[in-house]
Amino acid sequence: MFNFNLGMIFTCLTQAHSRTCYLQRAWLGMLILLVGAPSFATTLSLQEAQQLALNQDIYFQGSKLEEAAYQYDSDAADRWDNPTITTTLQSVPTDGFSLNQEPMTQLKLGIRQAMPRGDSASISRTIAIEQAQKEPVKRAARRAWLLREVSMDWLAWYQAEQTVVLLREETQSIVQLLEMVESSYRSGVGGTQQQDIIQLRLERLRLEDTLLQEQQAASVALAQLSRWFDFSSEVSFTVPETLNHHDIYPFNASFARQVERRDLLNIIDAHPSVQLLAKDEIVATQKLSLAKEQTKPMWAFEAAYGYRQDAQNGISQADFVSVGVQVDLPLFSSKRQDANVSASAARLGATSTQRRLEVRRLAALAEASETQLVSLLARQQLFDTALIAQSERLAESALNAYMADKGAFDDVMRARISHISAKLDALALHVDIAKNLAELAYLYYPLIKEQPKDTHRSAIGLNRGSNIDTHTITAIGAQQ
Repeated sequence: MFNFNLGMIFTCLTQAHSRTCYLQRAWLGMLILLVGAPSFATTLSLQEAQQLALNQDIYFQGSKLEEAAYQYDSDAADRWDNPTITTTLQSVPTDGFSLNQEPMTQLKLGIRQAMPRGDSASISRTIAIEQAQKEPVKRAARRAWLLREVSMDWLAWYQAEQTVVLLREETQSIVQLLEMVESSYRSGVGGTQQQDIIQLRLERLRLEDTLLQEQQAASVALAQLSRWFDFSSEVSFTVPETLNHHDIYPFNASFARQVERRDLLNIIDAHPSVQLLAKDEIVATQKLSLAKEQTKPMWAFEAAYGYRQDAQNGISQADFVSVGVQVDLPLFSSKRQDANVSASAARLGATSTQRRLEVRRLAALAEASETQLVSLLARQQLFDTALIAQSERLAESALNAYMADKGAFDDVMRARISHISAKLDALALHVDIAKNLAELAYLYYPLIKEQPKDTHRSAIGLNRGSNIDTHTITAIGAQQ
């Protein structure tokens, strides 16, 4: 087995083409050939899984193409329609079809240019620009969502793998206890009975069955995680031995309770999902302006030159020049135009309402997550300070009493089951806290999107222009 740094190797395997990456690939290939192994194991941390998912998510490429398309649309929207050129041979006499027989016969060449309605061209260009500017916000929203989803899947895999580790340790302990009880039974020391041995063997079989189920759950969890990125079939992944909550959530656990409600709303208002709705609101405002421009008249200008041949008697006939202006009158379409304006105004109101609802929803989720986190941390403290230690002492005490022929074997089994259950509950609690922090990291994405090393300095920089009090940010940084 070999351990590698995914941060360098997988980036090179997936997209990079630098000289360093070529060397990494060559080194990796030579190493596999030298050891002759079909696969190697590597530790996949949460940060590496997130980075792999971000690097291989094709949504970002599609979003950039969509942004480029809107930029081209903006260039095309602020252009006039092509002029219209007409050629007409008019007033030709039908009795002889001679072009110089009658004085009104002429060859007419005309050009017509229609103008946009009011400022509709400029507004259409603004709409396309705003649509293009939505794409970076969409990518930010996608990034925040993707980090949360990958975190949840990775944590589910971590819990399953760590559960397997705990069950293997407990199985080994059961095997050692079984050997001890069998030895005591064979030597006739104490009150060991054959049913105690059978009960231990049955417990070992149950643990092995549970272990197989958890191994299956770990494989399913890894498969679920792998949907976010591709990797070679020659690579097998293992989870880190420890999980650092600070890597998921760089602030202290009670961050939201250190800011006022108004400040929390300002933070949530900067969230990409809210900013996306704010962009939709700007687009809806421009579409309302565009609908109002459609009620204005559309003008067109035209000019024509009429060429006439000389008359049959040789007299020269003057050519004609014509100029004209056209304007349409919204006599029959006024109701339709008014209806379009009303519809655009209603959509603007609906978009504004959606943005306010999204702010309230995310703020409520943040407060609920903070409240839940307080309870989870209190439970974790209980497990760390008392419950795990007490259950371990109970298991040791029950075993010692049994070996001294002062206790029942059922007490030993109940104590061991209680102890492993406490350890599994502690693991589940540890993961639940991490999931809660991943949710908070998503909700407070505007503050942690840069993954700051210095929370105090970065929080101030990321919130310039907001209404978050300086003393609040200082208090946050002081408690890190």
